[in-house]
Amino acid sequence: MRWVGIALALSFLWYALAQVSLGDHLVLRASKDGGVPVTWSAPLSLLEGNWRGKELKGDIEFEPEAAPPAEIGALLPELSSGSTLTIQVGEEGKGSIDGIELDGVEVRPGLSSILKSADGNALPLGLAALMFATLLINTRWWLLLHAAGCPTSWLNALRITYTGLFFNVILPGLSGGDLARGWIAARGHPERRSAAVVTVVADRVFGLWAMTLVALAAVSISDLRFESLRLPVAAAAAGLTLAWVIYSLEGPRRWLRLQERLQRLPKGSILVDLDRVGQELAQRPKVVLCSLGLSFANHFTSALAIFWLARGLGEEISFLQILVISTVANTLSAIPLAPGGLGVGEILFGGLFRMAGGSWALGVGTSLAWRLELLAVGLIGGLASLLPGGREMRQEFRAAAKGEPVVGNSPGSQSTSETNHQDPPIGPEDSTTVSSP
Repeated sequence: MRWVGIALALSFLWYALAQVSLGDHLVLRASKDGGVPVTWSAPLSLLEGNWRGKELKGDIEFEPEAAPPAEIGALLPELSSGSTLTIQVGEEGKGSIDGIELDGVEVRPGLSSILKSADGNALPLGLAALMFATLLINTRWWLLLHAAGCPTSWLNALRITYTGLFFNVILPGLSGGDLARGWIAARGHPERRSAAVVTVVADRVFGLWAMTLVALAAVSISDLRFESLRLPVAAAAAGLTLAWVIYSLEGPRRWLRLQERLQRLPKGSILVDLDRVGQELAQRPKVVLCSLGLSFANHFTSALAIFWLARGLGEEISFLQILVISTVANTLSAIPLAPGGLGVGEILFGGLFRMAGGSWALGVGTSLAWRLELLAVGLIGGLASLLPGGREMRQEFRAAAKGEPVVGNSPGSQSTSETNHQDPPIGPEDSTTVSSP
């Protein structure tokens, strides 16, 4: 199945990149006597000016059989292969060629022009926003750990979170190191194994639920370009909200006989135990609201990082549109079609950028830049496994990835003394004393 996932990822990525031209194109639109506008495109070599500028000079190239239609040819009778044009790009898509006004003038950059004109300041800004987003994610998990009776220090939880991101880079298929995070949390609290595992699941659930709610709000107040997304986004948000209501209320649970159904499944007793802990979290409204609030802040910060990356590449669509694109694309990329959503995210970003009136090439470029920054954060997280005590943590993560038992003294396997009311830490941390809940 891993090879199937890799093959799908490569196929999706090939499709996304196949839609990106290496060279620039000039797109003209004109109408005759107020009729339906016709559009014509031809390769363009920019001689002077940045493609993002308002005035450019370009050398147009086309074969005789690719001559412009009559509506454009009548306005530009001198247009021919090899013609050097003065291109004026105006507001709302209007512009002129050699001083002749047209209904639409657009320069669509190729990948080479995008990379050449990229703003080098965008990557550090995006990386800083992404790093802050990881702090929000860690705070959410740390809060859930405390609420579930598995307390640890915020810095220790951050260390495990970042190490999980690192192992997600070198072991594709682990979503955010969740499997390894749950493994270490359970090993660190042998008396609360189920609670530790549930915190990781709840962390993902709150993140996904909040993402659909942010997407719904952004799509609802955006213009008609995203109108086709409103119904599926509303259905996803409503479905997750309804599922949470059903899960957290005793009446629907009793009517559905949820515990009885779980008991009949394989490993039913374990599932019932996990469900019990999940119910404990669901009945704490302050924890739920704080987790959702941190998730909202995380998605806005991630969208801000993507917005800066898009601006750095030259795309000028608004932050609201980026918010729609990032939440919708990241939600759909979470569907496990390919490792890490590779290829799927590029297609989604390209298509959604085009839907917003932007460029497919810039959408794909933004998605690839976003992946590079996620990779950078994962590699930074690898430093956590090189600090004192990291060797034991690496053993835990490798065992979690392979499904093997851990032998020896694991970093979180210290015993708990009920006489002094101390809980053990959930990772390679020196004896941390915390009050039990």
